[in-house]
Amino acid sequence: MSELANDNEWNEADDDASEQETGDATNSISQPAELSSIEKNVVRDLANHKIGVKEVGADYLSFSAHPNWDEGASYGTVIHRQQSTILLDQLQLGVQSCKKWAGITIPSRGYVEVLLRANSPILPSSSSLLRSLMHAVPDDVDENCKHNLGADSFPTVPARTLNISARERLPSLHLSDSGTCIEISAPSPVCQVLANVGYKSRARFPLSVKIEFGSPLKQDEIEAEAELLLNSLVYELEVRNGAKMRLVRWPTRTDRRHSLRRERPSRVVRFPQTKIDPEVSVLFGFAGSAAGNPSLAFLSYYQVLENFFPAATKRSALRQLELELSDQRFDASQDKYLMRILSVAENAASSSESTQLRVLLQEFVRGGVMQDFFTEHDWGKYFSKQGPIKGIQDSINPENRNTPLSHQVADRVYRIRNRIVHSKDDPKYQNVPALLPQSDEAEALGPDIDLVRLLAFEVILSTQSTRRNG
Repeated sequence: MSELANDNEWNEADDDASEQETGDATNSISQPAELSSIEKNVVRDLANHKIGVKEVGADYLSFSAHPNWDEGASYGTVIHRQQSTILLDQLQLGVQSCKKWAGITIPSRGYVEVLLRANSPILPSSSSLLRSLMHAVPDDVDENCKHNLGADSFPTVPARTLNISARERLPSLHLSDSGTCIEISAPSPVCQVLANVGYKSRARFPLSVKIEFGSPLKQDEIEAEAELLLNSLVYELEVRNGAKMRLVRWPTRTDRRHSLRRERPSRVVRFPQTKIDPEVSVLFGFAGSAAGNPSLAFLSYYQVLENFFPAATKRSALRQLELELSDQRFDASQDKYLMRILSVAENAASSSESTQLRVLLQEFVRGGVMQDFFTEHDWGKYFSKQGPIKGIQDSINPENRNTPLSHQVADRVYRIRNRIVHSKDDPKYQNVPALLPQSDEAEALGPDIDLVRLLAFEVILSTQSTRRNG
């Protein structure tokens, strides 16, 4: 799921603490002013990246958010006008947006810059992120590194541009080895405008990690080289330094479609009428709180389904036994009829997990509700073999008359579950790679999470009906 999944929490975080700073920045851009020739060139070059100027103030320029964020008019970025020259210089080096991270590359410099955020389910205030690095220092300072010299240092936007409180200190950690330099600091002007996003003049991501390889590279080469370094860096930041961070990714197209389909909740609160097992309630609630970890959310809803496997298997077995015993031809003195009853019991006791999931959906999920899920929404090719989740052998097709829809859904859910929980070293799953947390696939799981959440709801609902009928 996208970095914006919990945007409401981010919008409301630290509103009181930043009200004065936000007010100052807003006032400064509320009065129209004339663009300088440099700023006109900036506006022209940003238009090539589909970013437009929103407001021109005495001290600040306000720009629309990058189209990848798919934000409304109230979102965007702000930059101090004194940095327009630096911004133009960076733009004219041939800046390109990163393909999967919220960041930029400059191939002619072998340079990549990616925004950082706290590794937590919601977007917390900037204070918690900055405090985690407040006392961090590099283990070795290379005095000969060109970036230690003022003229060649990595450019950054000032704290006031990010609307950081005067009480906070922006870190600047510069690391170098064998000609490659890494720095954690405030975003550069071009990364601020092309990759960051803000609300009420307050930047969402106050830090970025910058890497310069020291020689020109193609964009694909830069991102491939940087991926190992970036992931190793965030790993060591957590295990060595206690700073839990992760790289910011662009939201997927699926994320953007998915966010528009939320049903309006009921405003009427009633005395609870659902008798739900506490364990199931905890799992269901935890899955809903795991928006920042799609894989975990999926598994938590799947655990709700697992909780009802025995009930579904029992219900199915009893129904088959009832049919066998109601058969007018049944003769307890003949072995073939007794063997049929024995077979029902054996199948119920030895059925595989994938079979139990199929039985559960057949017994406890209304077919019409499942059908509506796929036909009333424009999922595009998401639930097909061409969708973003790999290792799926068949597309889900509600019109398929050869395989029941419940079986198609069960098989897909089970395969995704296996990709999350099983190692790629497991011989049973060696041909299908693991579905890693915070990967592109994990971030695209939104519709599958909606699906398994619906299944969990349906199963819980069906058990309520069973209790009332009993």
